[in-house]
Amino acid sequence: MNALRTLVYFGHVPEEGAGSAIIVYRHLRRFAASGWTIRIVADWGQDHGICRRHDWPVLQLSHRNKYWPPFNPDHALSRAVRAWLWAREVRTWLGSTRPDAAFTYLSAFSDTLSLAAAGFAKRYRLPLATIIHDDSRCFADSPADGVRAHARRQWIVENSTKAWFASENLAACFQPPPGVADVLPPIPEGIALDPTSRIGVHGPLLVYAGNYWPPQLVTLARIAAAVRPVGARVEAVIKDDPKVQTTCADAGISWRPPWSKNTDALRYFATEASAMLVSYGETSDAMPWTRSSFPSKLIEYCHLGLPLAIVAPDDTAVVAWARERSFPDVFRPNDDAGLARYAKALRDPAFRSQRGALSRRFAESEFNAVAIQRKLQDSLMMPLVA
Repeated sequence: MNALRTLVYFGHVPEEGAGSAIIVYRHLRRFAASGWTIRIVADWGQDHGICRRHDWPVLQLSHRNKYWPPFNPDHALSRAVRAWLWAREVRTWLGSTRPDAAFTYLSAFSDTLSLAAAGFAKRYRLPLATIIHDDSRCFADSPADGVRAHARRQWIVENSTKAWFASENLAACFQPPPGVADVLPPIPEGIALDPTSRIGVHGPLLVYAGNYWPPQLVTLARIAAAVRPVGARVEAVIKDDPKVQTTCADAGISWRPPWSKNTDALRYFATEASAMLVSYGETSDAMPWTRSSFPSKLIEYCHLGLPLAIVAPDDTAVVAWARERSFPDVFRPNDDAGLARYAKALRDPAFRSQRGALSRRFAESEFNAVAIQRKLQDSLMMPLVA
């Protein structure tokens, strides 16, 4: 590895916690550890604390320069001009530092920094790797807004050297040039833990953790009701809001606030959980992005070496993944009997050991953090074009 290579990242500021920001953070830490110099072009109005801690310089682009024409991201010429101008602003900021590659996370909610990344890579003929985790149309306020957002993202994909999608279902939502699209699972923390997968005095504990949407609480309540007769419990490790604790209490779900550091959460799961839950709403219409998005929590949980249950509608990307691999513990949200049988089986140490070993096999193969990082890094190792 050339220790003098410089990577310019565009997008949401990396941070601890849940969601795509921590995925970016893990990638950037691994880039830095392998000898890359990191520079951050950050989204506006965010905390740069982690960047300062790692000595990653940060630039926030100008919203407007008096000599620049107005910006309409939905207009092809305006988009190209503004991306070209922002590229020069970034290059001026870098000074004598020569960039070797660009990297961006293309958010479902904001694409401005990824537009800038595409312009920067195009103007200075650099490789650009773009990570895409969600179909923006699923979050748009109207179908028309969704069409416009998708068109902008299609332009970014077309101007990427490599577009890394979280699932094959998501890649199929775009029309990338030949050889540009590929699948890159969201990178896990990658720490090795020795799980106990124990059964406490209160019976098996099934844990759901991470970001959530209201339809998921309905599913968790149903799971809790299904497993309660066999002496099992459900715990939700999710952010609080005025209704969460009340909803959980009414459904017999224990609630715990998230940890500030992901590693602390993982250590808790490894010692307290009997199994981890990946669960969605009762139908994919309640959470349309689940048809193409892939849950990073599943990847993280595999590294715990714990049993893992998927509770989701048949037409979701995670169920498609599970069926292709003959993953055994997949349940529809209304499969009360199946969930009860699973929770009861968790009392058997041999069952827990076998299911934990299955999780480990996925962690060591397609969800291997080193291999995931290598794929991303290799896509940026093209020689510089004069």
